[in-house]
Amino acid sequence: MTASERVLCAVRLTPDHVNLGSYQQSVDGAIAKLNADRIVQRIWEADHTVWSHDPTEISDRMGWLTLPDTMRPQLRNIQRFASEVAADGIQHVVLLGMGGSSLGTETLKRCFGPIDGAPALQVLDSTIPAAVKATRDAVDLSTTLFIVSSKSGSTIEPNVLYRYFRGLVDTAVGTEESGSRFVAITDAGTSLDVMGTDQGFRQVFRNPEDLGGRYSVLSYFGLIPAAISGIDTSELSASARAIEEACEPHIATGNNPGVWLGATLASLAGSGRDKLTLVTSPPLAGFGLWVEQLIAESLGKDARGIVPITGEPLVEANAYGDDRLFVFIKLAGDESRELDTAQSNLEAAGHPVVVYTLDDLYALGGEFYRWEFAAAIAGRVMGVQPFNQP
Repeated sequence: MTASERVLCAVRLTPDHVNLGSYQQSVDGAIAKLNADRIVQRIWEADHTVWSHDPTEISDRMGWLTLPDTMRPQLRNIQRFASEVAADGIQHVVLLGMGGSSLGTETLKRCFGPIDGAPALQVLDSTIPAAVKATRDAVDLSTTLFIVSSKSGSTIEPNVLYRYFRGLVDTAVGTEESGSRFVAITDAGTSLDVMGTDQGFRQVFRNPEDLGGRYSVLSYFGLIPAAISGIDTSELSASARAIEEACEPHIATGNNPGVWLGATLASLAGSGRDKLTLVTSPPLAGFGLWVEQLIAESLGKDARGIVPITGEPLVEANAYGDDRLFVFIKLAGDESRELDTAQSNLEAAGHPVVVYTLDDLYALGGEFYRWEFAAAIAGRVMGVQPFNQP
């Protein structure tokens, strides 16, 4: 059995523990309605009317649905590229990007941390001079690879940062060599695509175009920096495929992990529990930041929404109002009793609680997909178009 096959077998499709109390009935009702309306089947048919009669920013934003399969043939080339970078003596990798093009990478960086023998990863998503200087001071320009990441190719911040660092690298290694220290990730035909070719970038990765930024972590935008920094992208993608397969239309709606989570989020929000409070094991804290952006930007519009709360210190259970849904995301082997005690106290105080456990960090690939599918389902239940900008 290959490593990827082991991941497929190990991914947990359902929560480890659920206590929704009196809200369980509304969740069951929402799932039944989704089933009656054939919503999962229609999503896989790319039927934009699931969310809106206007196909704008829906029909051209559904690539996330099959992204683990779309990227599968590219995984070997991605790992080969990462190996070549390491073999060339690159010690540091700096991602220049903003928003959805960089947050997935920041999440993986925080969760996996430095990996022995791999280049150290920095994410620069700010043009504040102090942040730019800190990144500049943290790397040796002669052994650094820069990734310029922008879907549109015209995002001002990464382009400004590229011009700044290109000048420094020109000086450090010479103009003939400096182009090979830059990589671009963008859509085909963008100004960044053209610039990367014209200015001698080491490689330009042309991303699938039918993706929004916050749904792009499992594409080149997330996988290239992950692979270079030592993460096994085959294992990460395998866990995503496992959840993707469990969300396919032949699976009973009630057993679909994305449907269940999305229906739960939307149903409880509709009942006043619209403060989604994420509580994670310390190594998974970065994942909360990604969920925060996904949920806030996908569902927070048209005077409706779910307020994601992450990184908030835990307090006494009776200090919380009746507007909270608590979702615990634990890492197997986390022996801290704080989360277990908090979970028990919150349930005793009558708060709805859902608990997921990840067997290892590579299960994050599946969690990215689970929460993306859940956002799409929650948007349907809430009457919100989840793919456009808030």
